[in-house]
Amino acid sequence: MNQLKRPLSPEWVMLSFGPDEDDPEGTERTIMLPRGFPYLELRAIGEMLEADGVFVPGYRPPLVGLCHPDAFIFENYLEQSQAILLPDRNIASRMAKIVAGVPMDAMLRKIAAIKAFCHFLNIQIEPSVAFHELAHTQGNDVANIELARFRDADNDDPYPWLDLAFGDLNTLEPLKPQRLQESYDLAFPLRRWRRNYIVALKIAELELSTCPNLDRMLSLLSWMRDDFIIAGPAAMLACIYFAPNSAPRKGLFKQLRSANRLRAIEGVRNAAWDLTHLSEMIRKVNEAGDGPVRLLFASFDEGLRNLAGLVFALSADDFSESLLVDALMPWWNRAHAERIAKALVELIADVNDESRKQQQASWAVSIDEMIRRGEEVLLSVS
Repeated sequence: MNQLKRPLSPEWVMLSFGPDEDDPEGTERTIMLPRGFPYLELRAIGEMLEADGVFVPGYRPPLVGLCHPDAFIFENYLEQSQAILLPDRNIASRMAKIVAGVPMDAMLRKIAAIKAFCHFLNIQIEPSVAFHELAHTQGNDVANIELARFRDADNDDPYPWLDLAFGDLNTLEPLKPQRLQESYDLAFPLRRWRRNYIVALKIAELELSTCPNLDRMLSLLSWMRDDFIIAGPAAMLACIYFAPNSAPRKGLFKQLRSANRLRAIEGVRNAAWDLTHLSEMIRKVNEAGDGPVRLLFASFDEGLRNLAGLVFALSADDFSESLLVDALMPWWNRAHAERIAKALVELIADVNDESRKQQQASWAVSIDEMIRRGEEVLLSVS
């Protein structure tokens, strides 16, 4: 990250919001921001975040731009809506590291920019399943310690973080722990993660087969319909991962062909956590509906952001087969995109089918057994 050139905001900033296109006869509304509000600095940070594509919105972005401060100020001050940022584990963990005093680098300066941007614009940062993922890999004690440090960072004075974002590396002193470490059972296996893990194992199995790309994709959708659950985020991950023209696929299943098959399993588990982040995000977006909550996902992983965008498209009110075809076109040719979109739309339509629910209720194979079988397949690959 090149050092941002820091603008200097005036002591007072007044913003005016005129009538919009939907209400041309409406009145102009004016907001006087708090004294010393770093408006121009947030404009610069917002431009950087938008250029990097760090945020993926779970709603239709405003015309002014997703990361323009005016959008959040208008929504918060005048519409009384609440924006919530759902960061992936890397962002949440790095926030905790900054407040603990680790040496700064370009990536951590971007994290500082996110923290300052969110704090000043009243965007809540909710780590969602991030610390469940950490506990799953490193244990409860590590996750609870880091969660407490994340809370310290989230509640810290935002002005030093703003300075840090603009390159003053000496502005933020290590902060002593401000809150007692709690003892959440973060390592307890999440039901959603276990199901996502089974689907991830199936995707990995199909990837290691000799089937053509399109056949792998269609086979996965058939398996979801007939033998498991319909998992939208996992289906969209497969749309990227199995695609012949998929530049972002590289980081989605790490070490899948490693000679050390335990590393392959670890990579599939990581992919299952990506799916769990996204499925949790979709759950929250669906709960929010047309209400006053705006959900954003944040990640520096391009593949994960592309996946989040596809998942949001799948859950949007105006979702259609033609829109899905357009979304798949960067990675598939049109004929294949149309076949996949048709199969996906038909699959999603079966989510609430009563016969499928009865079939699921009569499964003879337990979740534990499905996991065991899936891992066995990957471990047997030579």
